[in-house]
Amino acid sequence: MKYYLHIAVVLLALTCVAAASCKKDKDTTDKEYLNGTLAISLPSYVKYGQVFHINPTGVYRDDKTDTLLTYYWVNPFTGKTDTLRRDIALKDGDPETVRKDFDFVIAKDTVGTFSLSVSCVASGYYTKTATAKFSIVRDGLQGGSLSGYDFLSGLSQASDSRDGNKYYYTQAGGRDWMIENLAWEGSGIAYMKNEAMSKVFGRYYSWEEAKTACPSGWRLPTDAEFVALAGGSDTGVAGTMIIDASFNGSKMWPFSANVTISNSTRFSAIPAGYAVHDGTSPVFKNQTYALFWTSDAEDDNEAYARYLIADKPDLYVGAFGKNTMLATVRCVR
Repeated sequence: MKYYLHIAVVLLALTCVAAASCKKDKDTTDKEYLNGTLAISLPSYVKYGQVFHINPTGVYRDDKTDTLLTYYWVNPFTGKTDTLRRDIALKDGDPETVRKDFDFVIAKDTVGTFSLSVSCVASGYYTKTATAKFSIVRDGLQGGSLSGYDFLSGLSQASDSRDGNKYYYTQAGGRDWMIENLAWEGSGIAYMKNEAMSKVFGRYYSWEEAKTACPSGWRLPTDAEFVALAGGSDTGVAGTMIIDASFNGSKMWPFSANVTISNSTRFSAIPAGYAVHDGTSPVFKNQTYALFWTSDAEDDNEAYARYLIADKPDLYVGAFGKNTMLATVRCVR
């Protein structure tokens, strides 16, 4: 009798252990995945004080109606978390909801890269998170996103009467040359079609736009004037035209064994690249290039541009589509 009682106690203990184990397994493995993909939209480049309306989208539950769906976001400037919305149990076929969208303010007056994250959680489900990286940029060559311009105190500025923009300029090859890419917003487009970058990298113009983009008293330089700027040759002169600049703290021109950067002309070329218009939308390319329109045309379809390439010692020339190539502009006087 004692023997059977002992067996019964052991079996009961094993049953309890198995039940506890099953409960534990269920608690840790019985979660489900929310449907869809959480998405948020934010420009890659922003400025201090800008406000962006964020509306998380793309996630939904399955047919369980007793599960709350909650959104929250983490402020990258303060680290604080804020709950946005809860979808409450279905009522008359429609969920009762509180707003999930919010206004995100660029509240940090600095340059740098940050991340905004929004998460969606629900009891019994795995959390889904979306993250948007963005860089805060600032205009100007003093205290702006571009740095390395430690010689500006000896230069003058020219003002564009159309928009009030001011440009530093230097004298080289018998002409006054702007040392900044033109940023007149009457034509052309900003880098990556993001207006926050308009006065940082300057704008990108077709040749037809570039012909009339310079302010009064200034104009698009000829090809010969680019050569004169470089000292009368286009061979081995890249280092005299390139500035060892940084964008938001990151070096723009890579280290090169073939080019010694002196920027002795003060032309201060930066590798802002160019864009190609395919007939639908401009595609930005090659941020290892600095490419500038000249006023010289090859024929009815193409015009000449001068360009510099990272790790290449020469000043190159090429003919490009007048309306398909979008390049930066330096004005001359």
